[in-house]
Parts: sequence; C-alpha cells; structure tokens
Amino acid sequence: MNYKYFIILLFIGISCEKSKSVTQDPVSKDSESTTVVEKKLCNYSKDYITLGNRIVDTIKVETRLIDPIDDYFEATDHGFVKRADKIYKKAKTHRKCEGKFIDVEYYQEFTNRIDLASYKEYNDRYFTTKNNVYFWWVNSGGHLMIPINKADSKTFKPFKDICGGADKKGIYYGCPNYGMYKLNIPITAKVEFIPKEGNYWNSPKHFVIMDNKVYDIKYELDKGYFCERNKSISVKEVLKLK
Repeated sequence: MNYKYFIILLFIGISCEKSKSVTQDPVSKDSESTTVVEKKLCNYSKDYITLGNRIVDTIKVETRLIDPIDDYFEATDHGFVKRADKIYKKAKTHRKCEGKFIDVEYYQEFTNRIDLASYKEYNDRYFTTKNNVYFWWVNSGGHLMIPINKADSKTFKPFKDICGGADKKGIYYGCPNYGMYKLNIPITAKVEFIPKEGNYWNSPKHFVIMDNKVYDIKYELDKGYFCERNKSISVKEVLKLK
C-alpha cells in the first residue's frame, strides 16, 4: 500500500471515532446527589403528549426512574389544575422503557366528574362533589373516584382507620376493590369495630360488636357488605383482640 494513502485512511479512521464520541447522548449528573437525567425515545410518549408530559426525560431518584411533568397547567382550587375549560389532577402511571420501569407523571382529566363549586374535602381521602360522596384511591391507572352509595353529603363523617364512615342514615363500610355499602346496622345501635388478623385499609376484615353481640362482616356480589351474627366467639374474646 502506498504510504500516502495509508496516512489518509488513518486520518479518516481517527475522525470517525471522534465523530462517534461527539454524537453520543449526553447524561448530566449532579455531583452532590444520586440524581441522573437521561433522555430516551420510548413508545409511551404519544399517550401523554397533551397531558403535560411531551418529553421522555427521566430523573433517577434513589432506585426509581421518574419522568416528570413538562408542561405545567394552571393551578386552581383543591389541588386541581386546568387548561382551557378542562379540569385535571396530577397523576402517575408506570411504563416500561428499555427494560426499565418508569414512573410517568401526567395530568388526569376529571372535567365531567368534578364540579369545583360543589367540591368539599372531608379529609385528604374523602370528598363530596355534585352532592355525592366519594373517596380517592390511587393505583397504576391513576386516581379512582370510589362512590359511597347513597351517603348523605351534608352529614357524612369518615372513620379514621377504617374504610368507611357514617351519616344521619347509617354506617358505611367497604374497600376500593368492592365498593362501599351501607351496613345493616341500626343508626341507634352501639357499635364497635374490632380488626381481625390480616386487616388492611384496602382489604378490611373486622368483627362488629353491636348491642353486646358479635357479628362478622361478609361480602356477596349481589348484596355488598353486610353483618352476620357470629355465635362461635364471645364479646370478651373479641375485645382481647384490641
């Protein structure tokens, strides 16, 4: 090979290597934290482009990847935001990108379900709007409005540690998966809920002591939740579970 041609080919090879190093996607790192910002192209971006997340740019927080909101909508009452005449609430879902799961933030629309003029919070979970009572439940699909059927919005008061509450008409009990129903308990009865083993807020299991008798809370698809007398255990034994 001619020595002149060899020098030219060597120069071209070095130039190509430099060009590759320059065009690599940059990764910016915060020297004082574990936060890493990465930019990638993933197939979920088209689903949220009008919901505040039009750019796939992930932030690593500890072991999680989060794709934050890019376009901030106008803040309004009760933690909602708005754009034009539509109402939204900030939500989060999960998507897979390049073999990794990403928490994707976006704005979930509630225009036809939430009336801000009638919206009232009982606490950070329970609320009323349009004279109906609900509680919020969050899963990978975003915010779910779980209705408390036929509850009176003016007198309803949620329980503190139980998925339920009471109003002037009765006592309501349930969970996000099966809904919340009015129990067959007289409003004048003296009632105490005692949690069973394996009780959780979203998977409730309780004894009910009512007028010095023990009841189980059962669920049936066509009836919802209801109380059924339990004669196999005494009030004294149930109270020991407190």
